[in-house]
Amino acid sequence: MAFTEKFGSALSGPQADPGFVRALDDLVAMGRQGHKSNSPFFNPSNDWLISQMRIFQDFDTPKKDELLREYQEITKQSADLNSEGRAGLRVWPDTVVRLDTGGLGFFSQLGVARRPDLTQYFIDGFPRNRDALAFNEANQTLFKEVFPYITQLMGRSFAVGDTVVQTDRQIGDIPDRSFHARQLLFGTDYPQLPYMWRQLTFDLPEPALAMSPDILEVSVPKWLEALEMPQELKDRIVEAGLTRLIFKAPTRGLSLHLGFDYLGEHKMGPLSIAMFLVKQAEGLALQAALSMARVRNLEGNLINTALVTTGPSLHGKSTLTIMIELAQSKLSNLLELPTDPDEGIYPMNDDIILLQPLVEPVQASKENKDISVAYGIDGTENNLYAVPFGLTRESDPITYDVLRGSTGEMNSQETLENVPFDPTTGTPDFLQNPVRNMRMVLSRSRLLARKGVAHLAKYFTNGALDDTAHVPMGNIDRVLWQGVMRQNTVVPPLVRLTSETYVRALMYGEAVQTGAAVGAIGRPYVEYFSDPFIIGLEDDNANQMYSILQNLSQGGLSQEYYMFNTGGLGADRNEEASGTHYRKIDRELTLMLQEALLRGAVKFEEDPVLGVAVAVAIVNRDGEEILSLRDEWLPREIYGEDEYQRRVQELKRKRYYGDGPDDKAGILRYTKVTDEIFDLDDIPTPSNERELSWLLSFYWHIDQACNSLAELAAHLTEGERPTDQLLVNLTGKYRDGLARGLQEDSWDPELMLSLGIKN
Repeated sequence: MAFTEKFGSALSGPQADPGFVRALDDLVAMGRQGHKSNSPFFNPSNDWLISQMRIFQDFDTPKKDELLREYQEITKQSADLNSEGRAGLRVWPDTVVRLDTGGLGFFSQLGVARRPDLTQYFIDGFPRNRDALAFNEANQTLFKEVFPYITQLMGRSFAVGDTVVQTDRQIGDIPDRSFHARQLLFGTDYPQLPYMWRQLTFDLPEPALAMSPDILEVSVPKWLEALEMPQELKDRIVEAGLTRLIFKAPTRGLSLHLGFDYLGEHKMGPLSIAMFLVKQAEGLALQAALSMARVRNLEGNLINTALVTTGPSLHGKSTLTIMIELAQSKLSNLLELPTDPDEGIYPMNDDIILLQPLVEPVQASKENKDISVAYGIDGTENNLYAVPFGLTRESDPITYDVLRGSTGEMNSQETLENVPFDPTTGTPDFLQNPVRNMRMVLSRSRLLARKGVAHLAKYFTNGALDDTAHVPMGNIDRVLWQGVMRQNTVVPPLVRLTSETYVRALMYGEAVQTGAAVGAIGRPYVEYFSDPFIIGLEDDNANQMYSILQNLSQGGLSQEYYMFNTGGLGADRNEEASGTHYRKIDRELTLMLQEALLRGAVKFEEDPVLGVAVAVAIVNRDGEEILSLRDEWLPREIYGEDEYQRRVQELKRKRYYGDGPDDKAGILRYTKVTDEIFDLDDIPTPSNERELSWLLSFYWHIDQACNSLAELAAHLTEGERPTDQLLVNLTGKYRDGLARGLQEDSWDPELMLSLGIKN
């Protein structure tokens, strides 16, 4: 649904200051110039970066004692914050730690989580995100003075070949669908940022290193000290509350980071720009894990499946990607399946994937049917940036061995961020998580080797590649589009969706707060498409996702859609994972259901209340139920029929309308979403004027949801009049509301007629 920028529209950005635009363009031009290739700061080696690190074990005893005293203070502060349900601010002082494996541990000093609340966007030629912060006129006026200081320091550094560490990498592993990203880090105090970032990205072909990049990340962690700005300008920055800022100019390919040293923020900078570029090219990016599965179904046929698992951090994506094992699994034992070396799950990506249009559609033949695939499914990162909290060899031997190595063969390349450790031994402690956001860089090559699936790449690519982070679209039999959520305990462990209900599930964005973002740990929240960094109108994500799914289906590619509840069932309230009937969904059940899906061993039954098919049993090749989910794992049985219906209706009302006008949970606020994704019959009857106004705002597709009918009437020219039949159906919804207690509040009949509603 196209957006035409209009003055005064809620979707328009602030007016652009010409002086600011010139200063911005100068900064970007200088960054694209980069260092001369003979500078030691031009793509330095890992050894050079390590040589710049201040490593705890290399200090003399007095300095170590000083750092240990500071560590004790940090620990006490974290304990106090944790007792209040908040995350600690730091794990360790401003040094690097050499781990007992020989690897390295790094510790953020300027924040330990991504900060969408400190991220602002220069809205230039695209509609604004409904929730993101636009870089306003006042900020533009201020930063047209700031940017020249950054540009000048870059210029001086490039001229003499020092100060700014340049790192050029590739996002994605397939040449014609990848991006050249350049990181420019001011100073040598934070060498861990390029050190870790290059582990997460792909090598760039050497001839491209000195070329102008597609994406530019400029990072100045200690920017108020590094830039030679007058005190008066610094004072104005402080007064404006911009001492820490992530500034993004997507149309210029720029992500600028001022006052940050957490890798998660720095890796997301280039990724967010790549996501924008893909979206502009009629593709889409998703926060999702990506893997390939080669599994025999119950009929004994080997099926190649692309698994796309969407969802927020710490909700189970990695479990379904890394931890699933087929040989001697609980399900394979139940089905009496022999170990098959041709089977396996091949992990590819754990964060952002790109759905990109292909230059030429892939033509293939599957089951005597010709298919044409017009989109690729591409991973963006070479290794996995994951959370190791709770990791032990007993609980997860695969991940533990990949990260740390096995006994007698330690992984000297182990890389950790914000993980506590024993200062006397250098041994990390994965059971303590004071900042609620510890991280590891997990080697994908080591993971493939440990799982014994590295050889599968040749099967998937017909022998063309030894390794791949993108799906070979011509050699897959189907795509499983999956999601993970753990907020609503009225949702069963596994449900089967349609393309429409799957897109709506992404719009719901239901999650539980972790340390990867700002907020109270463990509390429910909503993040549309599980992505707080969407650039441009969020509504476009739903429209484009639906369009891509339809395109792939029309081309003949087999697709299935599912949602896993990886949380629990039967809680008294969604806000608390507790209650007399509450039961946690254990990891083994989730893994068993994932494998059963791949083998075609899940029995589904329609649930008319929830409006989807729910998994009720696992079956064998004869269709006999070998594991029933009905009594123990279906919310209908846990709550009882009446209470279940009440809770589902309550959930639907929150999903569509939210609890109030400012509640992000109400997806009717995304008024530019195409009608085809929504089912009017699924939307609860409006109970008040605000809900009725939201409903009509959506189907009129005005710029934003209005909270009153009079407000809506004043904005009708922004949208498009619904069809006569749709207006008849909306009138029926309105009359149903009146019958259920909706108060008319003396609404003017002419006003209602202008909205297409007949009393």
